[in-house]
Amino acid sequence: MHRTVAIILLAFATHWVHAKQTSRKNATAAPLMIEALGKGTFALSGPWQFHTGDDPTWANPTFDSSGWEKLSADQPWGKQGHANLTGFAWYRCSIALTQAPGVPQEFSLLVPKIRDPYEIYWNGSLIGHNGKLPPSPVWYISQPMQTFELGQVQHGVLAVRVWKAPLLSDDSGEFGGFDTAPLIGSPEAIATVKAAYEFQWLRSRQLHFGANLLCAVIAFLSFLLWLRASDRWVLFWTAGFAVAQPAILLLVNAHLGLPYSLAMGAAEPLSGMQDISLWFLLLWLLSLHENRVICRITRIFAYIYIVSEVLDGVLIALSGNPQWTSLAQISDAVLAIFSFLFELFPLVLVGYALFQRKQFDSARWLVAILAFLDDMLLVFSYTVKQGRQFTGWAIADKIDSPLFSLDGNGISLRTLAGALLLVAIVYAVYHSVREDQHRQDALELEKMELLHESNRMRHHAEHDGLTGLWNHRVIVERLSQEMIRSRRDGTPMSVILADVDHFKKVNDSYGHLAGDIVLKEIGTVLSRSLRPYDCVGRYGGEEFLLILPNCGMESALIRGEQLRVAVQSARIQDGETLLQVTASFGVASVLRTHHEAEAIIRAVDAALYRAKSCGRNCVISAEAEMDASICNF
Repeated sequence: MHRTVAIILLAFATHWVHAKQTSRKNATAAPLMIEALGKGTFALSGPWQFHTGDDPTWANPTFDSSGWEKLSADQPWGKQGHANLTGFAWYRCSIALTQAPGVPQEFSLLVPKIRDPYEIYWNGSLIGHNGKLPPSPVWYISQPMQTFELGQVQHGVLAVRVWKAPLLSDDSGEFGGFDTAPLIGSPEAIATVKAAYEFQWLRSRQLHFGANLLCAVIAFLSFLLWLRASDRWVLFWTAGFAVAQPAILLLVNAHLGLPYSLAMGAAEPLSGMQDISLWFLLLWLLSLHENRVICRITRIFAYIYIVSEVLDGVLIALSGNPQWTSLAQISDAVLAIFSFLFELFPLVLVGYALFQRKQFDSARWLVAILAFLDDMLLVFSYTVKQGRQFTGWAIADKIDSPLFSLDGNGISLRTLAGALLLVAIVYAVYHSVREDQHRQDALELEKMELLHESNRMRHHAEHDGLTGLWNHRVIVERLSQEMIRSRRDGTPMSVILADVDHFKKVNDSYGHLAGDIVLKEIGTVLSRSLRPYDCVGRYGGEEFLLILPNCGMESALIRGEQLRVAVQSARIQDGETLLQVTASFGVASVLRTHHEAEAIIRAVDAALYRAKSCGRNCVISAEAEMDASICNF
């Protein structure tokens, strides 16, 4: 009896063990069947076997993964129960494939999107990767899609090794692993699908690219305008705010062939420059630049912020080196906290402007409101995205999800707020520059009016009000200056003093108005008869003083005679009355006398007196003797 029972139990145990082994073997070997794969593609949506942790032997096709969890590849693992997962996780999928008749046996794999660095293994061999994995795991944003060659496929095991490190990043474990199921197919079919994906990807971002192009144009024009008017710093900060976004787009998303660590390292200071430019724009547009304390605080924060961003960029650039990876991650975490605090500074500036009850126009109020809204969305977004790793807040997805689509382009709340802020800044800066230009034009007009008035007053102070010639003070000063120059250069200079003959009779016979007309006409005659560099002024009453540089005594006497004839020939009309007058002239030479200005004036005055004594209407030299033979009647 005992022997019978033992035999039965042994048989049952043997059957159970065999069934268990068969079950485990089936669990491991149960492949995803793909039959008659032709010119199209097949989506490897699953089920995939999934496990957290890391062991390189998990890529081996003989590894028993029957106890692993099963997930699909049509959505991230965070939405399938692993939202808080960090570190490594593996996918495995067994494939059995038969191709359609006439189709080559060569096949390729297309991975549309995995947001984290990953490696692809086929039958235990590494066939490609995207990003950097141990011994130096670093968080990377993967490219939109990758293609891997599988070779001649009949059956095998596809394994995917993914690294997820969301802490202090703007991503979370909710999006770990696949976003979209990989595709398998012939190289031609995969190339066609990839081209279609890329076309759709570009089309869905054409509005984004257009907006960045517009930002670049705005930045370029603002910088050119600032070069023309370097005192308008609001244009410089507009250029800095507008150029950062397209520059970051080129570095990170344009696939320039730069290492990702280097591209992201260069993008960090650009991001900081955009924030700092917004600070100084708010200072100018909200009229806070007049507050020295606020300006000083802003400058200090700007220096600290840009230094921290440059340091963060350097650390990110060095993170590709294994020996710097750990330090870079720790430093990046610390600097991320400081960056988050600096993101709050625009709220402080806007709040202070509101507290001071600044009187703004509608454009500046719009900038203040949109800057407040944009920064609040940014801060709230960062807070929620960090917190959802531990809370599972669903609102985190709604912040970046499109409010609506425009020709395939998703427009989110943050995108809309950022675009409106840029438009408001451009309009406010344009409005501010136009106001400054109007004020500058008004100041220039006022300056021109003041200059004109100053010139008019100086003209009245230096010129005789009746004749328009130099007045007594100026012509005497000019005589002294010309005498000094003449002696310095060793050149001759002569002086002529003219007096209208019998001028009192003109006033008595025809009135003072007629006398004024005579003086004006005589002044005009003398001015027209002189060289461009000669000077003439009203010395007093009916006397005129003439200065003749580079003119000796003989030439001066000839010029005096010419002037005498011109005065005598002048026809002066006072209404119906024809007035004809003569003048007497005294001449002296500075080089020959070597006297001072007062002495020269006394000399020509004495010569003029002798001319009057000789019967008037004549020219007498200061050195001539009283000789009637030189008198002209």
